[in-house]
Amino acid sequence: MLPHQRQYAQGMFRALVDESSGNEFEKLVHRLMELCHPGYVPIRTHGDIGDLGGDGLCTCHGHLYACYAPETFQVSKVRDKFFGDLESALIQRPEQFDAFVFVHNDQRGIHPVVAGLISEAQRRLPKTQLRQMGPRKLWNEALILDLPRMEQLLGQPIPVSEVRYAVGMADIEPLLKHLADNRPRHVRPADIPLPSTMKADYNRLSPRSQQVFREARPYVYQVEEYYRGLINHTEQDEVAAGFTAYYCQMREEYGDQPDEILWQLEGYVLGQAHARWERADAARVVVTFFFDQCDIFEVPPPGWRRPQSGTS
Repeated sequence: MLPHQRQYAQGMFRALVDESSGNEFEKLVHRLMELCHPGYVPIRTHGDIGDLGGDGLCTCHGHLYACYAPETFQVSKVRDKFFGDLESALIQRPEQFDAFVFVHNDQRGIHPVVAGLISEAQRRLPKTQLRQMGPRKLWNEALILDLPRMEQLLGQPIPVSEVRYAVGMADIEPLLKHLADNRPRHVRPADIPLPSTMKADYNRLSPRSQQVFREARPYVYQVEEYYRGLINHTEQDEVAAGFTAYYCQMREEYGDQPDEILWQLEGYVLGQAHARWERADAARVVVTFFFDQCDIFEVPPPGWRRPQSGTS
């Protein structure tokens, strides 16, 4: 799938999640997981036994999925749903799953109540993995789909001709705006210690690409401050997981072209449109932050040294 087609698909998938709730959201999750995982089995409710605590089961991974996407969020109902499904699954499916995954459609991230429920249940059940999966993680699953399967997921054809988009990774738009609006006017790069270029050399990034990181790195602290100030402390991890998933897809497509991968990662943040300079600068700061956090590109193995020039 071409990069602009993937950008288009991401926007359409986000819209589908926004527009779906209840059974429609559950059907969307089933369609996605069946396209991604041959061992995924949708579970329907049957008579007085219900669904035995799960909406879907992935036999290849041992994951049991419980979907919750109400039109209006009520704390008492989500608590009853979570513990009701979990307890039912533990009693009636004890040998069928290793991880219980609570799937939701909240684009802003996991609700504090849900985070608390998962934490509380994990303490009580240390041998059972408890996870949550929201729109970001669902999209990370979809990244592996080829064009025909992506069109099947979305229920519509994806344009073949290139379309320009002003927004790429919608989840990171507030961060981009924050960086573009608050860029310091005067920064002394000499005051900011720069990490070793070994990782850039190991990934064979060109001098021009390394210059992109060098120019952006003095502003990376703003990304750290932004994430520290968020109420939802899982957002950085979820955004990082999205970067990692997209990087892996780009490495598969452009494995021997590291500079092309870097350019595609900038497009992942910005979209495919020609961006204003302040947004382009902000995007490079974001990419540099996740490069330094080792969420994208490969980490040199222990003992690796740069090849000496002139050696074969």
